[in-house]
Amino acid sequence: MNPSSSPAPVEKRPELDDAPPLLGSWRNIYLLVVGVFVLFVVLSAALTWVYS
Repeated sequence: MNPSSSPAPVEKRPELDDAPPLLGSWRNIYLLVVGVFVLFVVLSAALTWVYS
């Protein structure tokens, strides 16, 4: 590697800081994902209990 060469400058990308188009914030999306996961776990446990 040539020591005189430097990495390319990092360009600012303001679109990466934008809010997601769905639910308004990343926090809300993460809460939705965790909530759906918990719902699936509870549903799976209930179905296992009912049919076993």
